[in-house]
Amino acid sequence: MGRVKRALDDFVSVLSHDEIASAARITARGFTQTRKITLTDVLLFYTFRFAETTNKDISAFYSKLERPKVSKQAMFKALDKTNPDVFPLIINRMADKFYSYHDYDTLNGYIVLACDGTKMDLPPTPELKEKFGGYLNGSIRAYDQVKKPMANCSVLLDVLNRVVLDASIQPCMTSELPMLFQHLENCEELLRGKKVILLCDRYYASAELFLYCMLHGYRFIVRNKSYVYKDYTCTVEQDGDICVPFSRAWYRRMKRDDCRSFAEGLPALPLRVVKNRYEYILTGRKKKQEPAVVEAMYLTNLDRDSFPADRVVQLYHEQRWDHETAYFDIKNHLEAERFNSGKYNIVVNEIYGKILCFVLCGRFYEAADKENISRRPETGQMTQYDYIPNMKYIADTIRVEHRLLQYLGDSNDTGMEIYLSDLVNDFSRCVVPVRPGRHYKRWGRWMSRMPTYKFRVDGRRNPAIKKCFNMNGYMTVQK
Repeated sequence: MGRVKRALDDFVSVLSHDEIASAARITARGFTQTRKITLTDVLLFYTFRFAETTNKDISAFYSKLERPKVSKQAMFKALDKTNPDVFPLIINRMADKFYSYHDYDTLNGYIVLACDGTKMDLPPTPELKEKFGGYLNGSIRAYDQVKKPMANCSVLLDVLNRVVLDASIQPCMTSELPMLFQHLENCEELLRGKKVILLCDRYYASAELFLYCMLHGYRFIVRNKSYVYKDYTCTVEQDGDICVPFSRAWYRRMKRDDCRSFAEGLPALPLRVVKNRYEYILTGRKKKQEPAVVEAMYLTNLDRDSFPADRVVQLYHEQRWDHETAYFDIKNHLEAERFNSGKYNIVVNEIYGKILCFVLCGRFYEAADKENISRRPETGQMTQYDYIPNMKYIADTIRVEHRLLQYLGDSNDTGMEIYLSDLVNDFSRCVVPVRPGRHYKRWGRWMSRMPTYKFRVDGRRNPAIKKCFNMNGYMTVQK
């Protein structure tokens, strides 16, 4: 339980640092005077809010701290004057402290990072439509006509330790690749001297990303699209090497000067190509189905002796999947898309607050998972499925526990280690099974009612649906 308490102490230390107070100010006088609502109160309120309304959140928050309740107007004023840039700084400083102890989990000495983006539905206010925009089409030609503004959220995650290294929230049409470069730049000092493997999906396949990773000594596995470097990948049957020569057109297209300079010193771009073919049958179908066949291709610079082809495929699919489940936890369990305001600062801070709460929940999850593993018999797994801690139960418990919030606001609880030990023991006994190999039909699937959840654990958002009047239900359709 020492690592959990250490993480909480680090969280308190980061929040109380002068650097955080300076970054949280929008004006020169922000959070400098003695008020009922302090900066720490605001940051903890953003992190642990869970109720349906702000009034309920305020009542629960101050009752846990055993302090007089403040008005909703005063709280909204304090929430709105908090600079959203403070949360990425807190997340980065938390990660810096986590890696400074050198007792984190690695894969053959490598820190395994994954990055992906997701869209966040926002309240339809004029300010958010102007700031974030949304999807345009033939009938919606300007952002002020958008019915549902959306933000593009990107997170750089250590999938083995459930630690978020950096997070960013940008307008809807922002490309995910520049957001990844921003993550890597923000974490450059943190990752200096460490062995890193970066996992990305097919939308990140870029020569600039490969050159950046080579320049900084990072390893990578990126799923490739079929048409990218097709003249060279077609020569590889399963596992082979290719060299893609540079051209002047490539140099002109490169946006990063460091990558262009590095490329000019190379005769060609060396890449290892791994191809994989797998079949699956849709789950829950009564009639006999022909197996679906998927051809996949991966680009990497990992050593073939240490990471053979099957290990590369396993690493990509199993470890990168934890990034998708992280978004599921943030969106569903922590309700990141439920807002109680339409103001820009508050909306962005609420999303960042949920990501920060996920970081704290991850520390409890890892401790509970290790305790659960320690109970397994020496003969090995005796059950049909493997079991992991229930993240929803952890997220719900963490946000309502008054003693935990009191410790973060005061740090004077002498019996905290025993309390945390009991809490982790409880989390380790509330588990859910891991059932691999399930594949559900996505398009043309009939449902009796509209889905109420906003995100599925399949790496994508819910598909569009249309009303089926002759079947009294709904059918998923591909846009």
